[in-house]
Amino acid sequence: MTHPILDIRNLSTRFDTRSGTAQAVDRVSLSLEAGKTLCIVGESGCGKSITALSIMGLVPYPGKIVGGEVLLDGVDLRTMSPMDTSKVRGNRISMIFQDPSSALNPVHTVGRQIAEVYRLHKNMNKSEAEAAAIAMLSAVGIPDPQRRMKAYPHEMSGGMAQRVMIAMALACQPEVLIADEPTTALDVTIQAQILDLMSDLQRDFGTAIILITHDLGVVAEMANHVAVMYAGQVVELADVRTLFKSPKHPYTQALLRSVPVLGQSPDMLEVIEGRVPQLTHLPEGCLFAPRCTLRREANDPRCVSKVPELSEIGHAHHCRCWLTTPAYSEGQPA
Repeated sequence: MTHPILDIRNLSTRFDTRSGTAQAVDRVSLSLEAGKTLCIVGESGCGKSITALSIMGLVPYPGKIVGGEVLLDGVDLRTMSPMDTSKVRGNRISMIFQDPSSALNPVHTVGRQIAEVYRLHKNMNKSEAEAAAIAMLSAVGIPDPQRRMKAYPHEMSGGMAQRVMIAMALACQPEVLIADEPTTALDVTIQAQILDLMSDLQRDFGTAIILITHDLGVVAEMANHVAVMYAGQVVELADVRTLFKSPKHPYTQALLRSVPVLGQSPDMLEVIEGRVPQLTHLPEGCLFAPRCTLRREANDPRCVSKVPELSEIGHAHHCRCWLTTPAYSEGQPA
């Protein structure tokens, strides 16, 4: 078995608010091999972005990581000193944020922001850092990179700004890249260019990628493995072919049925009833039970009384559901 470059074990993050405690990330365990892509999917509010920020150690106040390990090549990032963490973040592990307009500093040129990465992590002088930044802008497909070095973020299109974010994230050729909805709010043509760019750079640098998205078409194109999240929990984990061919969790099945098909009438699209529960007021038992049609058909009391664990149901295929365990399918519910 290949040793994972990133191994996340029982990662938990909570937010203590006036309305109560919100368990935004609940014992999430994931692993990622070098040169591979893990996609994390789910509706808005399922905990995808907070999981990414937890991995990076960038959870905003009042959030707090309360448990788990984030092992980068065997070393737990959570036990590092702030100084050591700053040496790793942006160097060995980088993140592309969802909105480049808020992630880029508006008062500095994009060239200065990229060059700063080289000066911090590679100890380059000013001229060396600027030359490396120009080369990186060229690598991510930005035309006339020398002129673009002097541009400010507001002077660039959404697609160009996203390319700048990718250039910053990949400046030090990180071992792990986390991309949080990198194509949101971009038109279809630019989306395809950004995804192709990420694939090319992964091939050239061997970077492992965690890609957060709600677009199952992107998942089918980019992923090696897929983690489906719901209300802060991983509810299904499998390689991409298994997930699309044989999804087991009712939530995964509902997501796939809600994907538009070319030529299909919009009236035929399935809608998942209800909405993701408030994290401060979670239901008892399975968190998806109030929306689950399979639960209503099976009428299994465990669904509304006991929280299912993420269990292996096949080779490298895990699912968090009482109704998909081998014992249940054999007519022997626990």
